[in-house]
Amino acid sequence: MLRFFIDRFVTDFFVTLQMFWRLLYQNAVVLGAWVLLFDLTACQPSNKPNHSATTNTTTNQKTANTITLYTSVNKKNLTILLKEFSQQTGIQTKIIHDQPMSIMARLQAEGDHSSADMVLTEDVGVLQNGIKHDLLQPFKIKNTNTVMPDRFQDPSNHWLALSYFAKVVVFNNKLLTKQDFSSYADLAEAKWYQKLCLTQASYPSNSSFVVDLITQLGDNNAKKTLSGYQKNLTASVWLNDNAVLRAIESGKCQAGLVSSHHYADYQKSHPTTSLQLAWINSDHEGVHTNIMAIALPKTAPNPKLALQLANWLTDKKQQGLFADISHTFPINPQAEIPALLTSWGEFKPSDIAVSEYANKQEQAFLLMKLANYP
Repeated sequence: MLRFFIDRFVTDFFVTLQMFWRLLYQNAVVLGAWVLLFDLTACQPSNKPNHSATTNTTTNQKTANTITLYTSVNKKNLTILLKEFSQQTGIQTKIIHDQPMSIMARLQAEGDHSSADMVLTEDVGVLQNGIKHDLLQPFKIKNTNTVMPDRFQDPSNHWLALSYFAKVVVFNNKLLTKQDFSSYADLAEAKWYQKLCLTQASYPSNSSFVVDLITQLGDNNAKKTLSGYQKNLTASVWLNDNAVLRAIESGKCQAGLVSSHHYADYQKSHPTTSLQLAWINSDHEGVHTNIMAIALPKTAPNPKLALQLANWLTDKKQQGLFADISHTFPINPQAEIPALLTSWGEFKPSDIAVSEYANKQEQAFLLMKLANYP
């Protein structure tokens, strides 16, 4: 019991912290001076860098041959992949790890002083926020071997999807089976009363998931579904997917909705776990999927080098390698799917274009507010 209250205290503390970052993220609060004191001591104090892709004469040779990557992908795993890129091209990479929402807030705070050449993060909603605040520039790659299904393309060319993940239900297999799950809407039914753990509304990818619910069910039914979720929670919402997974494992709830790559991370680090995945909604309108994608900041010091990396990452071999280190599904249907993910079985993804999630973010946030989803 004491451990439960400690967990809730820690979760509530971080929820409050996350709300602060959400305000920064949505309202574009400029905290440049704070960031400069802690993160930008190595930047040149005079002459803004020339951001043109045709010249880079104002930077020193070492900086000009290094790509700085802001990413939410596991740094250790990504370093292994990018080491091969450096060996092939001679271009070095510097990885700065942060949470998805914090990356865009950081870009805004740093402004013209940002050293980021590329962003690699999850959730099209996060990327759309970057577009909304004029932080990203459109770009195109020259890799003619790239295979990109239409539903994963950005019409405005502000981001390029590398892989995708799914919104799945994870459950304690000592209490439930796959056959207990049907659709996303079914989890709002009374039979799930006080059995669910879910993440807070502001958690990245939740707004995109709600767009999917709106498209599949309509506004009214999507609102009813969110209201039903609240009634079926065992406690307040949790900070993130990892907190939900730990809560299910420890018996605080029986099931929860999480992103598939976070479940894969958990499964890898807990090989004897009693948690199991089910492809919820696969027999209905399809499983919700979201993307991991790359984008180029408007202030990128080395856009030419960033484009080289973008082209390299979209090759079929690298698509398979990136999917493996991130525990996601490659965008290129010809690339190899990680063995762990294939072990989960096949599923039917939703056919809604990912760009639709980007276009309807505000509608999703409004519906969550109307449904009083915390």
